[in-house]
Amino acid sequence: MQNSSSLRRQTGIFHGWWIVGVALLAQAITTGLVIYSYGLLVMPIGTEFGANRFEMMWGKTGLSLMTILVSPFFGTLLDRYSARLLMTLGVLALSSTFIWISISSTLWEFVFAFAALSAVAMALLGTLGTSVLVTRWFRNKRGRALSLTALGSSIGGLFIPYLFQVLIDTFGWRTACAWFGAGTAVLLLPLVFILVRNRPADLGLYPDGTVTTTEVAAQALSEPTSVDGLLLSKRFWQLAIAIGAVFAVSAALLVNIVPYAQGQGIVSQHAALLISAYAISGIGGKLLFSLIADRVDLKMSLQIAMALLVPPIVTLTQTDTYKTMLICSVLLGMVSGALMPGWTALLAHLYGPIHYGRVMGRMLPVTGVMATVIVPLVGYLFDRSGNYNTAFFCLATFVIIAIVLLVSMREK
Repeated sequence: MQNSSSLRRQTGIFHGWWIVGVALLAQAITTGLVIYSYGLLVMPIGTEFGANRFEMMWGKTGLSLMTILVSPFFGTLLDRYSARLLMTLGVLALSSTFIWISISSTLWEFVFAFAALSAVAMALLGTLGTSVLVTRWFRNKRGRALSLTALGSSIGGLFIPYLFQVLIDTFGWRTACAWFGAGTAVLLLPLVFILVRNRPADLGLYPDGTVTTTEVAAQALSEPTSVDGLLLSKRFWQLAIAIGAVFAVSAALLVNIVPYAQGQGIVSQHAALLISAYAISGIGGKLLFSLIADRVDLKMSLQIAMALLVPPIVTLTQTDTYKTMLICSVLLGMVSGALMPGWTALLAHLYGPIHYGRVMGRMLPVTGVMATVIVPLVGYLFDRSGNYNTAFFCLATFVIIAIVLLVSMREK
């Protein structure tokens, strides 16, 4: 780490914004392929390999389990080693995932390639890897930078599946996977190599590109904050359970909003538009949060965002009109869009950039476990009652519990 006397104020475009651009693109491609495009492969691969729907879900289940296992490991590596090196490894893992899928000859090859390799890619190019990198480059503008980075997942979800489906329809699933695998490496590797640097001091710069207030403030980023006993910390578990609950609620709503609408007599095409409204408004939520993130109390703003989830969830139990469902989807998408950057910014505020990867890497498995419990619970409650009212009331209750946990959490 360079001494603060050798650091300088950058004129022109701060290099950190190039870092944000690369992180946004990496997250868009990775999330778009791994999270949003999996369903596009279910039918063609299942037909060719003679696999039923349950068997085709093994890849997705395997990815969830692998992500829970590898996140703590890669979180520690991201704190200790070169971000450029680790992002390069992530690009190679993502590229190899789809190239291997394109030449797979059995269902087990497909499941292994998707679960093992894409878990590495998601850890290093998804929320964990990109947030660790961006957090180091910004201090006063950290909330805005993290919010813009988080746009990648929404943008990827809008455009990547469409392009993937066009290639599948035109050339078949094997060629589509091969092209995306090779194209990912060709596009991302040069950008990572040329633009990514571990921290501003590597280029002789301050965070944000300016002197913060004093030399001491600039040096603060180089002074490690102890996270000994992290897993015994009450604050860690309060935040992990709270954010895990609301992320799981958002995932459950996204999975069930279409069948809920169809059950209310809404035609399939209109029901599917609720997903589009949710995704597009999520972009709006992230953009809005980017404008206010560095001007508000992060803990309070996260509490408010969580509280705003409750009214539309409860409203869905009381309506059968499409217009109301659409309004609720927009509100839920906008609020959910703000939750991810709100969480990553609060995490950086509480623990600082030095151990950020280690903390997030240990928190992500908690959120993953909660999603594996809450999402199926909604289906179980629907099967028991024949409607979503009980399930949605339970989701609203989980959000309220999360708010209580966050309110009682001490920042120091």
